[in-house]
Amino acid sequence: MVPGISTNGIHSGWYFNKFSFNLFSGISAGSRHVEVAGITNVSLFSGTGIQIGGIANIVGANSFINLSLGEERELMKEELDKPLMHGIQISGVVNLVRNNVSGIQTSGGFNISYGSMTGLQLAGLGNIVNRDLIGVQMAGAYNVASQSASGMQLALLANITRGPMAGIQFGMFNQNSGMPGKRTNPPTRARSLQLGLFNLSKNMAGTQIGLINYAKEMSGTQIGVINIFRTAPVKKASKNGVPIGILNFGSKGHFTRFSYNDQFVYNIERSTGNCSNCSDTQYGQPIHDRYQKFNQNSIILSYNPSSRQEDHGYWALGWRFERLMYVKYTMFPKRNGPQNGAHFLSWGAGVQHINWSREINSELSLVTSVQGSFGRRYNLFGPRYLYITARFNSHFYQNTAFEITPPLLLWQNDGNRLKYTIWFGYTLGIQV
Repeated sequence: MVPGISTNGIHSGWYFNKFSFNLFSGISAGSRHVEVAGITNVSLFSGTGIQIGGIANIVGANSFINLSLGEERELMKEELDKPLMHGIQISGVVNLVRNNVSGIQTSGGFNISYGSMTGLQLAGLGNIVNRDLIGVQMAGAYNVASQSASGMQLALLANITRGPMAGIQFGMFNQNSGMPGKRTNPPTRARSLQLGLFNLSKNMAGTQIGLINYAKEMSGTQIGVINIFRTAPVKKASKNGVPIGILNFGSKGHFTRFSYNDQFVYNIERSTGNCSNCSDTQYGQPIHDRYQKFNQNSIILSYNPSSRQEDHGYWALGWRFERLMYVKYTMFPKRNGPQNGAHFLSWGAGVQHINWSREINSELSLVTSVQGSFGRRYNLFGPRYLYITARFNSHFYQNTAFEITPPLLLWQNDGNRLKYTIWFGYTLGIQV
């Protein structure tokens, strides 16, 4: 019925039971196969099999009672690597194990392991592992792994790993101290991903996808609206990462361009990004590569003052990701410095939304492009690049009033719902 009123009498805490059925609550040294209680199951030492409690399951309670300090330390040493709980815990409110867990913990409230966890934690509110997690945590509110995590953390609100994390974090807020990936030095087969609104990592070599991504040191890939990062100088064979987003803080190699193309008379774009292979040498030139390589994200504003549809013309706002390669001639610019960066090659892809009035139109009028460029440096009031671009474009629209007439048309389809035009285009411009 309750501790003290049981088939094991007042000394129930010293018995290991194969099967235990408690009307309200029960205390035992441990459970071997099945333990069921209307309120609480308490095991003083260890448990295997299945524990089902209406409110709580506790394993490892009062393990040090009546022990000397030396005996406590000896018991902790014996329990260091072996699980106190090996099996399944099911409760209405909380599952708590004083040391390691191997198996499954599922609760309507909280699952807590004060040691390591190997297996699955499934909670309505939160999961906590005080050491290492190998497995899966799923919770309605938050997941915490204090030392490291290898597997998956999925929560509606927050996933926190205070050490390195290999695997997946999925939630509104994700945090860890390190993410391995293909650019990790020394190389590793481990991979990692953060997917959420806000992603934070101290040393990030994996992938972050979210609204805001932050990496104190980034050698992986960031995909988001805002990317905040710091790229350390490249050493040996490692490389810096790739930021893909609208705003990138921590940039290097950014530029401003003014151009004319086959659809817009005026174009201005501003880029942010990083250098992927700049070395830690005095002048930052790559050690082995022939080109100094940059990853750049551009915000583009275009305007055509007149068109056959509207007297006031049309305008477009868009974004493009581009890979630029500036030629490297020498590691010592003081000798032949002017030849470093004398020309560049680039390729990239982008998208622009065309607006046919002064406001942003809600109707579909989208231009996508894939392009390649060549630029040459000239000293025009300082170093400037004149460049030419070849573009492969497609325009998707619904309203025939939004149709454009490119000079090098390849294909045009006037469907009932979706219309599109495909053509070759060009750009002439100056890069500052």
